[in-house]
Amino acid sequence: MSEKKNTIVQGNNNIYTNVAPYNSYKFMIENSINDISTAIPVKVVGVQAGSGTVGYVDVLPLVTFVSGSYEAIQPVNLYHLPYSRIQGGRAALIIDPVIGDKGLAIFAQADCSTVTAETNEPQQPGSMRKHSQSDGFYLGGFLNQQPSCFLELKQDDTAVLTATGGVTINGNVTVNGDVTANGISLTSHVHSGVETGGGTTGAPQ
Repeated sequence: MSEKKNTIVQGNNNIYTNVAPYNSYKFMIENSINDISTAIPVKVVGVQAGSGTVGYVDVLPLVTFVSGSYEAIQPVNLYHLPYSRIQGGRAALIIDPVIGDKGLAIFAQADCSTVTAETNEPQQPGSMRKHSQSDGFYLGGFLNQQPSCFLELKQDDTAVLTATGGVTINGNVTVNGDVTANGISLTSHVHSGVETGGGTTGAPQ
C-alpha cells in the first residue's frame, strides 16, 4: 500500500503565533508586508524594442516564493515592463536589453497603467492596487557578462571607446586637439619624398 501524501495546507503561522498578543500582531504585520512588492532581481525572457525611448521586456524573477511549509514556489513571468534608457530631453544613450540579461524589476506604489509616453500631467490610478508586480519597471545591467562593445570614462580624464565592429558617426565632427592613427599624428605628421621638390613637407596647417 502506497503511502498517502500529506495534502494539509500549511500557513505561515507557528506554535508561537497565538502565545501572546504581540506574536499575533507580528504575524499579521509580517503577512501584510509579504503582499508588498518593492524590487527583485530578474532575467529578461522577451524584448519588445519600440521606437524612440519606448521599449518593453518580459522578465522572470530570480528569487522564488516560499510556502508555509518552507517549500520553493516557482515564480511566473512578468510581462510588458518598460525598460529604462539614460535620457535628458532629446539626447539619449540607447542600449536596448537582450534576452538573458539580468537586472532589477522595481514596482510602483500605485497602479500606474494610466501613465504613458504621452503623459504630461498627473493621472488617476487605474485601480486601487498598491505595490503590485503588475506595475513594474525594468532597470538593466546587473550581474551580466563582460561587455565587448563599451565606452569607458576613466578617472585620468581619458575615454576609451571599444567597438571592434566599427564606429559610424552621422553628422559633422569637431576635434579640439590632435588625432593619432597607428602612431601617426594628424596635426604634426610630414610626408617625405614629395615629387615637386624631392624633399619633405611641413606639418599640416
